[in-house]
Amino acid sequence: MLEGLCDYSLVTLGDLSLFIRVGLGLGLSLLAWRCARFTVLPILYPDDPQEYPYWIPVLGHLFSFFRNSNKLLARARVYCGNTREPFAINLAGGRIYVLTKASDVAEAYRNIETLSFNIFVQEMLKTAGSTPACVKTMYKPLLADKAGFPNPHSKPLATLARDMHIQQLYPGEHLDVLGRAFDRFFDDDLHGDTILRNYAYAQAAEDASVVLPLMAWCSDVFCRAGQDAYFGPLLEQIDPEMTEKFLIFDELSYQLQFQYPKWLSLKMQKAKDALVEDLMVYFDTPQGQRRGDAWFVKAMEDEMKALNLSTYDISVLMVTIYWGFLDAAYTLQDRELYRTLVEEIQPAFMNDQKTPDAQFLLKECTLLNAVWDETVRMSAFSASVRHITKDTKIGGKFLRKGSRLMIPYRQMHFDESIFGADAQAFRCDRFLKDKTLKRGSSWRPFGGGTTQCPGRFAAKQVVLSFTATLLKRFDVQIEGQQPFPEGQLGKPVLGIMASTSELRVRISPRET
Repeated sequence: MLEGLCDYSLVTLGDLSLFIRVGLGLGLSLLAWRCARFTVLPILYPDDPQEYPYWIPVLGHLFSFFRNSNKLLARARVYCGNTREPFAINLAGGRIYVLTKASDVAEAYRNIETLSFNIFVQEMLKTAGSTPACVKTMYKPLLADKAGFPNPHSKPLATLARDMHIQQLYPGEHLDVLGRAFDRFFDDDLHGDTILRNYAYAQAAEDASVVLPLMAWCSDVFCRAGQDAYFGPLLEQIDPEMTEKFLIFDELSYQLQFQYPKWLSLKMQKAKDALVEDLMVYFDTPQGQRRGDAWFVKAMEDEMKALNLSTYDISVLMVTIYWGFLDAAYTLQDRELYRTLVEEIQPAFMNDQKTPDAQFLLKECTLLNAVWDETVRMSAFSASVRHITKDTKIGGKFLRKGSRLMIPYRQMHFDESIFGADAQAFRCDRFLKDKTLKRGSSWRPFGGGTTQCPGRFAAKQVVLSFTATLLKRFDVQIEGQQPFPEGQLGKPVLGIMASTSELRVRISPRET
């Protein structure tokens, strides 16, 4: 028996010794890899951007990025000397170069030869469900003399669509029509009884007041108003819950941007598929039976049908097109600011107008515009992405072919050398005291270059109109003592960041 125990002990000790040798070997291999990757390679390639080190090969910073992308990028920037030179992170084996200096970003925007946005969009469309034939057709150059929207430079429809969106969303006739459609919606919707009827979370209070969650309400209002202004009333008739499905999709749309596999994005894919089904019913309805839609919708539909795209492909593409809480929240925190804004917007409603004069809001309400500028600086959380098709030098560093380039605008918006030592704080007069901030290259809430968001004029006009109408009709106060909602920095988004909590407000009708 003792002999058996001795044999067993020897085997156990042998196994333990093997485990120690294997573990030691793996540990030494990992140390050797890390030393080669982050010590030796930078010496051999001093003109390449510094890479933020990580311990797990292949995965890199994947989990840290999706846990809190802003924190990861800030930590990497500081690790690399906080010089704002280009640096690199690694996501699932792919190297991503990051630009946070305004001059480097401007240089990247000018480079349309070796930095491609189209490759990124094509991959995203495929993830969204577009067929390969559809993507190929959308990027095939069209004839310069084709029928429909003018195309003198023979652009493919994927690129021409931006020109069409500019036609719709830049100041002019089409934006005026769209703006009036939004104003009509706000005029009909912003009444106490209507709010109680249309929004289940709204609660009636004394003196005809209504208590509601500000973020949820603004999201719903803008989503429903946008759907009505762009597509007319038919979509809501097809599916009264379509805006709810869109908000679910929008909350998770970063998974589409970063091309999550289906098994990791089931909820987003389900919401997206539901939107596609509704849009297929919409586009199967003859155009003559649709009313109240924006010029762009029928114009883009005609262009896609001319290329023989199926209703399914048209609907998938329109979902990507179908994509102002914090503005109000910051204002409510400062009651003096709130009172000043209420006084400033009054002349926009001259002659007992029910809806505001958009041009007065945009040109004469300087404080309201400054609040908008500071709000989008604080809350814009999007990033621009490019594929590097050839070794490219930016900011004195070589960015290697096959990698991606990312421009995270939030990192630029909190640059203390540009926006001051109080860049982390909301200051409503920041853009009033220094008018050069908007003209500089560090304020990029809507991106830049050839991919700058064409909807920036429409977005500002609509949000200012909603804010003015709300302040004109209601006294708005925070309900009780509540902490100010913090931004949801952990989740990458395509535009304005979400909030970690709600802000319940009481809106009371003003005496007329």
